[in-house]
Amino acid sequence: MIPEIDITRDVCPMTFVKVKIALTKVAPSGKLSVLLKEEALKNVISSLKAEGHRVTGVKRRESAYVMEIQRKGEARE
Repeated sequence: MIPEIDITRDVCPMTFVKVKIALTKVAPSGKLSVLLKEEALKNVISSLKAEGHRVTGVKRRESAYVMEIQRKGEARE
């Protein structure tokens, strides 16, 4: 089961901060589902990509969106 967090009541920059904290609890290459408002979509997606994570899907759910994220894998040295 993919863990899910709800950040629909948060505003930037806390939206990304909460996603980033939740991702620390997900295994490398694991997935996280995030419920968020449309206003946060663009900024959260661009911040995730800048850190090397993958957005694998975005779907509308009632008045919000569900974004599925795949955490970046372990860094290879």
